[in-house]
Amino acid sequence: MKNYRVIFTAITMAACSVSANADPVTTKGGYEYDKNMLSNPAALNWNIEHCSHSGITPEVQEKLSKLMNVTPANVRFEYCRRILTAYAKGAIPYDDYVQFTRSRVLTASIARALRISGSRLVESHRQHHKSSGF
Repeated sequence: MKNYRVIFTAITMAACSVSANADPVTTKGGYEYDKNMLSNPAALNWNIEHCSHSGITPEVQEKLSKLMNVTPANVRFEYCRRILTAYAKGAIPYDDYVQFTRSRVLTASIARALRISGSRLVESHRQHHKSSGF
């Protein structure tokens, strides 16, 4: 598979461990570039796959499990799928992205992304994640 640039880092790490005073990880141009890259289904799936293996604290995992109405074992995959799909569709504006990465403020667009399912991946990817237990 092609070596796609990993896009998920900023949003994923914001939920887990970014300092409240940290600068945004990307510029507006970088944000637009990443959004455009994620419009490629292969790049989106690749980034979801890699994002779903990132670390998350048990406390954050439990909170996200309740917010997203998924089992704790599926939190990482569903979080990544929902956030990255919303990002690719332009449902998370740049200003919300910056606010979330800087201060972990759950903006309305990010809350909607986490509650609303995006497009589904190939069934084999979902089954792999369900059986892996993270």
